[in-house]
Amino acid sequence: MKTMYGANVIIFEGILCFAHKELLDIMDMKVFIDTDSDIRLVRRLKRDIMDRGRDLEGVLKQYNRFVKPAFDHYIAPTMVHADLIVPRGGENQIAINLIVQHVHTQLQLRGLKLRSKLVQSHAGQPLPTTLKIMPSTPQILGMHTFIRNKETSRDEFIFYSKRLMRLLIEYALSLLPYKDVIVETPQGLTYQGKRCTTVKICGASIMRAGETMEQALCDVLKDVRLGKILIQTNLDTGEPELYYLRLPKDIKDYQIILMDATVASGAAAMMAIRVLLDHDVPENNILFCSLLAAESGVHTIAYAFPKVHIVTTAVDPEVNEKFYILPGIGNFGDRYFGTEAS
Repeated sequence: MKTMYGANVIIFEGILCFAHKELLDIMDMKVFIDTDSDIRLVRRLKRDIMDRGRDLEGVLKQYNRFVKPAFDHYIAPTMVHADLIVPRGGENQIAINLIVQHVHTQLQLRGLKLRSKLVQSHAGQPLPTTLKIMPSTPQILGMHTFIRNKETSRDEFIFYSKRLMRLLIEYALSLLPYKDVIVETPQGLTYQGKRCTTVKICGASIMRAGETMEQALCDVLKDVRLGKILIQTNLDTGEPELYYLRLPKDIKDYQIILMDATVASGAAAMMAIRVLLDHDVPENNILFCSLLAAESGVHTIAYAFPKVHIVTTAVDPEVNEKFYILPGIGNFGDRYFGTEAS
């Protein structure tokens, strides 16, 4: 099995692919590459004699007894399902140009504007119940004041971001299930407390901004395992694409804390969650943590994955045409790593 993420065009090839109705139903364009029977025989003779060491008589016997009857019975009838039958294969430049033009036309018609659609999909709706916003105390508001202020120096931006991350992770962990326990204090008395019942926890960061939250998680959870998912925006299409993935082999057995600094449209978060689900992580085992989220991003995640819990320190109402949260904090990664354009 090969799972594709962020692919706008998938080309599927197989000699019997038209024999499966479930495949026919999901294909946008069906092409049958037809080759003259004499050419097919010549190719088989050349391959079997030169590459496989067979003799002429044996190849012809196999071809007439098995290969040609199988083609006539199983393959040739599926030609009726093709939208386009291309003779002469790769030599037919006109047919190839037609196929390429059709693909380009479909891409233009569909627009490739996933993020724009996501931003507009759930406008005006109440926030989902799976969203948990950290209680807004004067201390929290004070840290937001620092990181939102465009005049804040990089050192101060990093300092207050780290403080806020630590509080966010602590709050997120408080949402996990706990059980009552009784311990004996050094004075010989008992104390009734709590202990987290989730033993195996793994943090997964959406690079690069999500990596900044890893230290806060490591400070709170001793020996926590970490994974990384690199999703970046394609500058030509404006859409997210998966570039790198490193996750523990047994990640399906863990409670996942998925981390990203900000969520605007939610497109990158959706892809990251899809990656985790494709690694057999149960949806209700994913806790998505973000310093700041836009309403559109929250709705996107909650609509696509209703069992994923979302934890953040604040939710802002809007996203602009460049997918920056408003009023927001600008590009978090650029401000944190000092890579802002002058």
